[in-house]
Amino acid sequence: MKNHLLIFILSLNMSFQACGLNLAGESAYFDKKDIAKAQAELSSQEQALLDEVELSSRTCEYELLEDLNQFAQGKLKEALVYLRSNSRIDDTQYRLLLRTLRSFEISKLEKHLSPFNPIVKNFKAQTFENFQRAQQRGLCFNAIAKNLFKELGEKKPTKFLKKAYHKNLIDKRTYWMLKRLVQEDYHLEPQILAEYLKEQNFLTRQFPERLNIQKTNYISGRRDKSKVSRREALLAKYNQFQIIYLSGMTQRLLNRLNADEVIINVMIDDESVEEIILDPMEQYRFAAKMVRKELGDLQMMNLFEGTNVGFEDLLAAAFETGLVSGGDLSTLALVDDVWNPELTKTEKRKRFIRRYGTIFVAAIPTTFYFVKVLSLVGIEMLTETKQEPQRDHSIF
Repeated sequence: MKNHLLIFILSLNMSFQACGLNLAGESAYFDKKDIAKAQAELSSQEQALLDEVELSSRTCEYELLEDLNQFAQGKLKEALVYLRSNSRIDDTQYRLLLRTLRSFEISKLEKHLSPFNPIVKNFKAQTFENFQRAQQRGLCFNAIAKNLFKELGEKKPTKFLKKAYHKNLIDKRTYWMLKRLVQEDYHLEPQILAEYLKEQNFLTRQFPERLNIQKTNYISGRRDKSKVSRREALLAKYNQFQIIYLSGMTQRLLNRLNADEVIINVMIDDESVEEIILDPMEQYRFAAKMVRKELGDLQMMNLFEGTNVGFEDLLAAAFETGLVSGGDLSTLALVDDVWNPELTKTEKRKRFIRRYGTIFVAAIPTTFYFVKVLSLVGIEMLTETKQEPQRDHSIF
């Protein structure tokens, strides 16, 4: 077990290239007031030092916080807000570092507060012994802590930490470090910083064009009533291989939307006996319905077993791989809004106007190459009728 953990840690600490990405717009975690407050707390010299700090060489949250603490001692939260507001880190990095911060900082009360000795059934002493050996080797604290939580397999492992302290398997400082990670829900994170950076570099090698991605608030904004952004939701829910597959689905959607024409061939005995050419609106609805069908089919695949994939996940994956720009995302989102049978005509109309206003044609990105069809959709959305128009004459 300990050898496997060591190999795992070493593989994560291999040299990473700088992500060099600017994938997010405004943060979902703070606003302009928080940025102004952080800038006021940090001196101009501290800000200059933070601007120059090397971030890509550190793949461990604790080690990175130690580096930042040299430049902004006692102001680490303000330093993180400052770095995020300047796009030096993204929301995922910010969240992981923020959830480590309380564990990293030493409280004056730690020396005087001791946990009570709980009764714990099936206490896993070997798990803490493995943790202790890994800690003695000086491995990344976040990595070995996450591995400890995984082996414990408890949603609320605090009582196991208390028992380990009373069995002298961890000291008081380590107890508080681990407990505060649990209090900040770090143990529920899908990835540690090293894993996240490794995945990001894998995607960059596969899709070097993502280096040219421009930030957009659409992808960094919170989805519906969620506490996380669309991008964070994507990265927490899917691995890099699933993201690549979802991006491929978006590419097929774009192909259908951008096609000069879509033709249905009726074949008998390997011979085409009829060709049905879809008009622009039929082509549009064909593309929308096909992507809906493909989303449903994903649940039958082993790669997505037990995962409910939404249309916004496709958009986030397409952005993550550099397939579409930030401006195109809102346009693509319209595909689902217009077709979605769960939305009323009024709801669809409100969404359309909110995105484009009444000058929808001018607002549609010219890089999308589908202005004609979306213009027709816009005309339909801006009509006052509450009911969907009759389409008895249309096959879609």
